[in-house]
Amino acid sequence: QSLLLLEKLNELDLDVEADLCEKLHDDAEHLFRTLSSRLDELQDGN
Repeated sequence: QSLLLLEKLNELDLDVEADLCEKLHDDAEHLFRTLSSRLDELQDGN
């Protein structure tokens, strides 16, 4: 969803908002990778 929003913001030349949206997407991906890795570690430890 954030990528669709990013595309629309870019079309409307809303650069500040587009930058925030891109950062939000990047942060969400980072959080997902971090949590996935942590959960894998916890499962391997049991």
